[in-house]
Amino acid sequence: MFTALCLALTQSATTPASTWATAGVVHEQIAAADVNGDGFADIVIAFPTGGLLVSESVRGWKAAPWRPLDANAFPGGLEAFTRAAAEVQSVATPPSPPPYEPGAKLARCVRGDLDGDGDLDVIAVYRCTRPGDFLELRVTFTPGPDANDRDGDGLSDEEEKKLGTDPLDRDSDADGLLDGWEVHGFPRGIALGDKVALNPLQQDVVVAVAPYEGLDRAKVESELARAAQLYHALATKNRDGSSGINVHGRIDASVSPADQCGGDWGQCGAKRFALNERGFLHWMQVTPWGGGQSQQTGDMGGCGQGFAVFAHEFGHQLSLSHEGDSPAAWCPLYPSLMNYAFGYSIGGDANAVHFSSGEFRATSLDEHALAEHLPYAFERVKYLAAGPFRFTLEDDHAGGTRIDWNHNGRFDDTPVSADINYGASTYCGARRDLGGLTIGAAPALAYVGDKCWLATLDTTQAVVSVRGCEGNEKWGEPRALPSTATNEDPLLVGAWDQGWAFTRRATGWLVSRFDDKQVLEPAEVAGLPNLDLSVARVGEYMLFVTRASDDTLTAYWLLGNERIELTGKQPLALKSSVPVGVGVDPKDGRVVIASAQTNSGGKALCLRVTWFEVQETTLVERETRWVRGEKSGTNCTTRPVVAFDADGQLNIFHTGMPQADGQMTAWRTRRVGNEKLDEGWLTCLLYDVWTRTRRGVAFANGAQGALYAFRWDAAVANGMQVNELLVAHNGFGIDPEPMRDFDDGEKMSKHGLVHSILWMQQVEK
Repeated sequence: MFTALCLALTQSATTPASTWATAGVVHEQIAAADVNGDGFADIVIAFPTGGLLVSESVRGWKAAPWRPLDANAFPGGLEAFTRAAAEVQSVATPPSPPPYEPGAKLARCVRGDLDGDGDLDVIAVYRCTRPGDFLELRVTFTPGPDANDRDGDGLSDEEEKKLGTDPLDRDSDADGLLDGWEVHGFPRGIALGDKVALNPLQQDVVVAVAPYEGLDRAKVESELARAAQLYHALATKNRDGSSGINVHGRIDASVSPADQCGGDWGQCGAKRFALNERGFLHWMQVTPWGGGQSQQTGDMGGCGQGFAVFAHEFGHQLSLSHEGDSPAAWCPLYPSLMNYAFGYSIGGDANAVHFSSGEFRATSLDEHALAEHLPYAFERVKYLAAGPFRFTLEDDHAGGTRIDWNHNGRFDDTPVSADINYGASTYCGARRDLGGLTIGAAPALAYVGDKCWLATLDTTQAVVSVRGCEGNEKWGEPRALPSTATNEDPLLVGAWDQGWAFTRRATGWLVSRFDDKQVLEPAEVAGLPNLDLSVARVGEYMLFVTRASDDTLTAYWLLGNERIELTGKQPLALKSSVPVGVGVDPKDGRVVIASAQTNSGGKALCLRVTWFEVQETTLVERETRWVRGEKSGTNCTTRPVVAFDADGQLNIFHTGMPQADGQMTAWRTRRVGNEKLDEGWLTCLLYDVWTRTRRGVAFANGAQGALYAFRWDAAVANGMQVNELLVAHNGFGIDPEPMRDFDDGEKMSKHGLVHSILWMQQVEK
């Protein structure tokens, strides 16, 4: 650990400083020495377990990325490094703390001649917690022997006086570019073109734009100019009193198809973004497609040619995320183009997109307890009435606004619970794998008493296994069910203190019963035809609904577990193009069946819901509604799952229309009280458009929570494999942590600009 510092190392008096490097919090041993003999001191850090890293000074301009260092390369060897790293440097006025975290704790100071002028400069090590935990090294350069340029930034003191820059601060506007570079041009032969004019009193950022061949270069330039206006409109203040960040684009040669690397911006950038320009510029490829991707707090990325998508992806490079600083995404009170909910329009206006100033940051939104009143004037929050959220609002005529967070059709006086951040998509919690388990069909979930069970078919389709949830998102060992080879999705139901796993064979349906202690031999279900099947517990009985190839549905009942024989065959007037979902409304005991048919507009596989009253063992149809209206086209393409939350609210989990390769997105549809909202339905995409499956999804709600499971079939990506089982444990999407607004401009101005081009490559061209 660091030794105690002298009382002189206080932050009550500091001197202007520039960020030189960052390091992990474990790198507590830090020293400065010229390890490569170029006349400039370098920064050396140690791993707690041994080993050194060095960040070399690039001609005293900036630091190079960390690389391993042989201990013998440090002057005097490892012992000398250890002594230097342990030395306490007494500094009366240490370098100033990071602008983004002015309250960061000063850990220690180190001395070294980083700029090679013969005088020792002071490097302060600050412990930072924003935007994460790391060490930031801030440098104050001791005035050198050249009285004409005391800070060594390439501007004489006389020029600095005329310009109004700081003669003792090499980067007066804190944008990561030396003052002299912004006045006299970049070194290393870097050309910016006649259209780029930098200002050492205003924050500037330069991006080299590589448009794909075939794009209208004039349009690319005009869209870039529109994106730049969004940055210029930021409220951040510059040294000269102006506001905003100046984004300058240099349109480079078009990227030929041979150099596009299949659309991979990382590979393309590695080829086209010159090493000698890194640390000065950013780079962005522009494609004819929508969307994009960029490094976060980095200098490369790619995007489509629209101004909003360029501004969004470039925002990532300048350190912005999708969430601001909230754990949950798509906060409705974060009206930023970084928020997917507002990436392409706000209040229904595509031209109104902007970065967020954090004006609503004082309001914390906790989905477990939402007050249906906002302390903001109606005009400021009326954008929430438009897509994608479409909340009902009302001016309270006292400077505030009422808001119907849960879409129940009224403004409640007491806090409500609701999933409100569904604007771009919603989610069911973090997706967990089960040790990389891959499966050969859809998973199934069901509660047996207070314990949730999971049924999966192996990829060879030879055996179905079940395992119980042990709590804390942990699962027990799998238990194989004998004679359960099948080509179809298993079904799982909890009834009579047992789990009932149904598997379809060529000869018909078998059921395997189990509990915590034993697995019984499979048995045939007498009286059950070999058709598509859905099963649910209804009171003291079990309801079976079969589906024939002509879409007709038939209901059967199992009255107990002693004799596995169905009774009460009842053809239903209802038809379905998929096996149905079945549930029981806890408020009135009615059976709810979710089905899919072609609607009156001719759209196939559209979701509808039917409510049945149960009279002994007969279903009496009472009401049928098409989700979001008969002509809406809300698709359901596999067996849906009907579920009810703690408030008795109906939820349906289903899949959308398949692509040519069979992959489908997943959706959650809720019945809400506000009939004006799509006739009382709220349909949300689950996770994102890249989360895809070729099978149905599973869901169960009970004592261990709301669990959601599916088979990932999109691609080998982000550590996930095709056919891999993923399970989430927050199925209704009520986030455990609150969300809030965020000041985009502050983070970019005080952190992102510098840190995204912090490192400079040790090359000369």
